[in-house]
Amino acid sequence: MVLVLAASVPGQIARLQIVKSSMSESPDNPEAPQISGSPQDKGQKPPLNPAADGPITLPPVQPPSATFILQLFVIPLVIVSIIVMVWLMFSWLAHMGSNPQDMVRDLKKLNDVSWQRALTLADVLRNPAYDELKDDVEMASDLSAVLQAQIDSGSTEEPAVKLRMFLCRALGEFRVTEVIPVLVTAATTERDPAEIDVRRAALQALAVFSEQRAGEFLHREEVLETVLEISRERSDDGSDKQLRDELRSNAAFVLGVMGDPAALDRLALMLNDAHTNARYNAALGLARHGDARSTAVLLEMLDPANEVSAEDEPTESAKASKRLSVMKNGIEGARQLVAANPDQDAAELTAALQTVIDSELPKFHARVRRGIQINAKEALLNIRAGEAAK
Repeated sequence: MVLVLAASVPGQIARLQIVKSSMSESPDNPEAPQISGSPQDKGQKPPLNPAADGPITLPPVQPPSATFILQLFVIPLVIVSIIVMVWLMFSWLAHMGSNPQDMVRDLKKLNDVSWQRALTLADVLRNPAYDELKDDVEMASDLSAVLQAQIDSGSTEEPAVKLRMFLCRALGEFRVTEVIPVLVTAATTERDPAEIDVRRAALQALAVFSEQRAGEFLHREEVLETVLEISRERSDDGSDKQLRDELRSNAAFVLGVMGDPAALDRLALMLNDAHTNARYNAALGLARHGDARSTAVLLEMLDPANEVSAEDEPTESAKASKRLSVMKNGIEGARQLVAANPDQDAAELTAALQTVIDSELPKFHARVRRGIQINAKEALLNIRAGEAAK
């Protein structure tokens, strides 16, 4: 038995088995468990026997070194601390930069990035959380003074032009009439074609201001006359035709918001404007006030086969985007027209909306197409509901 184990099993295992066997057969140990077979018979490895192999010794326990502690605790702590400090710094800067009073003070210290501060201020003023600032006369007056100084400087450098544009945008968010004189000045001052963008921004600001005040405000007549005059501008030599066309389009939008009889009559004439944006803004302005003179141009906007609306766009993607915008605005214009004038005959508009719903609209992506058709269905349902309620 012992010889077989020594021949078939590695030496250590054989010795272990011999010890176990002798222990089990010893009369001095009658309670020792009996081994019925070798570990090879059971397919198991025999347990280690410390008595046979000698005492098991562990490596000596040593206290952690300073290098170990540094790598395990100190370095990660430093990294986390730096991250937290950077986050707190940026949070503080962001909070400081979003304070409107601070931004107005900074705008008085002009530099090449002041226009970014003006843009941020315009965005802040649109935030409902700062609604009370719209009635802040002192802030509006300070900003008006900054804009007036910039206009007087006459600079046509890009940063200066951008600054005037975004100052106009910010001033349009106020509800106090102190902003009107400088916006009118900005809308009418042009010493270089570069200032046309400032004029357009001023017109947009006047539209926002007028809408907030529901059309009632001091200097209204002056604003109306100014916008009417701008709506008649044409390019003299053609070099700035596109800019002048867009300026006229912005004027049409302001007239549509104001809605005076003189404004609506001017919009009716602009329905024949060669520039599509001016023509479409005129129709939408009339539709807002329930003026049926807008119907013909609204039908043009709703026509799925209308290619004229995007003929000036440079790329196919731009053309598709423009057609999408025109059609969506046409749908909304049809809804507004019938809502404001429920007594008019809406048969042509409902037929046009149904055509949009039934059209394959191949120029648009499937998801965009579904969105347009949903809008058309909603407008059609609103119109029919109004007719049923008569």
